[in-house]
Amino acid sequence: MKTHTLYSFLSFLIIAFIISSCVKDGAFSLPNITIEEPDITPNSSVLAIKTALQQEFISSGKIVYTFFENEGNPTYLEAYVISSDATGNFYKKLIVQDKVEKPTAGIEIILNNTSLSETFDVGRKVYIKLDGLSVSYDDGGNNSNTNPNDDIDPTNTIPGKYVLGHLNAGRLDDIPSTLINEHIFRSAKVEEIIPTNIKLGDIKGEHVNTLIKLSSAQFLKSDLTKTFAGEVYDEFDGFRTIFECNTEASIRLQTSTFSSFKSNILPLGEGTYTAVLSKDFRSEFLVTIINKPSDILFTNTDRCDPPFLDCGNGLVSGSIILIDEDFQSITSANDLTTAGWLNINSNSGNTIFSPKIFSNNRYIEISGFRSGESPLEAWLISPEIDLDNTTDEELTFDTNSGFYNGKALTTYVSSDFTGDISTTTWIRLDAVISEGPPSGYGSFVNSGSINFSCLSGKVHIAFKYEGADSNGGVTTTFQIDNVKLTGK
Repeated sequence: MKTHTLYSFLSFLIIAFIISSCVKDGAFSLPNITIEEPDITPNSSVLAIKTALQQEFISSGKIVYTFFENEGNPTYLEAYVISSDATGNFYKKLIVQDKVEKPTAGIEIILNNTSLSETFDVGRKVYIKLDGLSVSYDDGGNNSNTNPNDDIDPTNTIPGKYVLGHLNAGRLDDIPSTLINEHIFRSAKVEEIIPTNIKLGDIKGEHVNTLIKLSSAQFLKSDLTKTFAGEVYDEFDGFRTIFECNTEASIRLQTSTFSSFKSNILPLGEGTYTAVLSKDFRSEFLVTIINKPSDILFTNTDRCDPPFLDCGNGLVSGSIILIDEDFQSITSANDLTTAGWLNINSNSGNTIFSPKIFSNNRYIEISGFRSGESPLEAWLISPEIDLDNTTDEELTFDTNSGFYNGKALTTYVSSDFTGDISTTTWIRLDAVISEGPPSGYGSFVNSGSINFSCLSGKVHIAFKYEGADSNGGVTTTFQIDNVKLTGK
């Protein structure tokens, strides 16, 4: 035991001697962490990348353009990083824009590397060597050759996404990890990115892949008990709806199910919202993506929810049935009309609510998918219901949704409807509406008890579908069943 102790002590002395021999005067040398500014003079721009692809498309119809290699005069651009993968919400990609403030263009760069934020932090100026890289474009078109107006086209007015990467077997792929240092060079400069204050209605193609800010926004009331991306139906990404207070426009927040904050509950209030503007995986609709939860400053407890019917919170129910429609006897649009329901397409289109059946259950269904209508607005309005002979009226109904890519169904009641939707006073109902999976269908959910006790006279209940069969439009399929109004 004593021999072992002596041996350990001698070993310690030898190691200490070796270390002290390597360090003179007690001064340890620190690694050089200074970032030297690259000797690069930009001769291109992010905007020029887009222009190059647009010209390629005009001349050849291709939506991929490759930059030729020129050793004598390589092509460089400068840009500023606006994305961060520190929370796991971005993966193997950098989003850059051309200016610190008031950018004119942005682009997504796909890279076969992770932990990019450790090197390319938000605000970091970078230089990008384009030689040998390729840029592609996608606006969500299907290139089916059946409808040329729906093809991918970088020269149209539909906002699309430009992506820079490495061409592999004819398709755009990540820049290999071994080539990243040959194409992306970080500057010593880190600037504060000033997001573009904008209204959702003013968004254009040039705003995609840039940092934007909404001055007054909130999550929809129906989203408030949810997590960012931790619900059972969230696959790869969770989508929640950001509501713009001043205009009542909305846009989707996309959050990765691999993000560190996916299980955080959404903030309740109203306030400012800063995010990267992008498009979903298939580039079908616009989305916003945050770098971190603190980019959402919904600290104002006074929300800006649209007005809903408010008859109080008292318990209501009754045995007198005023309407009870399960649609089991409705097998055609004519049957629906015969039963007293009005089925109206507001834009004189062909898409209306239609009877469907599954597992011997009949219901009413509508979808904007392949409708060819943009915008699509359709109304299903109940027969007239007289409330004068009852009290404590209560409405319930069931909805189901499928291939969900956004909210499209809302419900209303009116006491002055005479046949013209546009001249009617519609009061929105605070109802639970199904939010099904992005692929396939969910299950029917109940609306919850909707108190009608403060209403009187003759009323109509309405289901309104608002979507669009175009890039960025909502095409979710909605199903309606078991519409029931009772009283005492």
